[in-house]
Amino acid sequence: MVTSVEEALPLEVAITVDELLLWDDAPMPEGYTREKVVTSVIETLAKHQINGVYGFAHTSPLDNDSGLKEILRHWVDSGHHLGNHTHCHACLNWVSAKNYCEDIERSEDVIGELIERAPGRYFRYAMDMSGDSTAKRGEVEDFLAKKGYTNAPISAWFNDFAWIVPHTRSHLNGDKESLTMLRQSYVEAAVAQLREAAKAARLVFGRDIPHIWLIHGTPIAMDTLDDILTAFKRLGVRFVSLDHAMKDVAHRAMPQVSPKFVNQLQRFCLGQGISIDKMTPSMLHAVLQASPREGMDSIALYENLLRGLCERAGGKYEWAWA
Repeated sequence: MVTSVEEALPLEVAITVDELLLWDDAPMPEGYTREKVVTSVIETLAKHQINGVYGFAHTSPLDNDSGLKEILRHWVDSGHHLGNHTHCHACLNWVSAKNYCEDIERSEDVIGELIERAPGRYFRYAMDMSGDSTAKRGEVEDFLAKKGYTNAPISAWFNDFAWIVPHTRSHLNGDKESLTMLRQSYVEAAVAQLREAAKAARLVFGRDIPHIWLIHGTPIAMDTLDDILTAFKRLGVRFVSLDHAMKDVAHRAMPQVSPKFVNQLQRFCLGQGISIDKMTPSMLHAVLQASPREGMDSIALYENLLRGLCERAGGKYEWAWA
């Protein structure tokens, strides 16, 4: 059994990008747009010779601006792929299985033609949260099977959404020092959390697995993705496709359900009593509190964003930031 990162390099990592169309209520600094972010991500992936990356985009932003579909078309035309990520991006904990499945169909109605251009037909649970009961998850999984979808879970992430508001505040405040800190900590967190995921997978499965890594299509991702991929290469990462990673049984198995905001690998860890180190409280505090600005409290804005997602899906909002 391998137990350290160094013993098992190179790690295999499949990059996936969620929210190619960033949430409607997410702030964005002047000079950044959804189109610019996606175009930059495409260019950075090309620079690192990474092709065929799956993006998972909720589609409710197209309700108000159907032209945004061209951003997703550009992604696919550039050699990448799309999966289904629901329409409203509501956590399955908030809604019934019936409503959730209908939301999956709503998204397919909007971008089904683009999903069909991918070699694999993948679905990703919003927030990678697969429900608060086995029965509810089972209903959704049965629906996915009937629709020909395979769940594409996440094994490595770094809570990158936490940087969205502080990054915007720092731009608005002209705070170059905070911007430097945020970009540096963002890259450091990506690397540190990949290492933690690698160690956790070895404890759970007794071996290395090809990791499925998540980053969101945010302005700070536009600024730093090149640095992250360069750092991953230094770590010994070998980039693989999602189709390759999904051949591993670790990504086909289903751990116990959990109401917590955790990804699939973390749910396996919970089931086995394995702890996985997250971003340190001091780093998280520094990020969330960076460059304060009246009316732009990080948690308050994230809370508003999540409530909006829930309300659009007709769900009952329940969330514990702890």
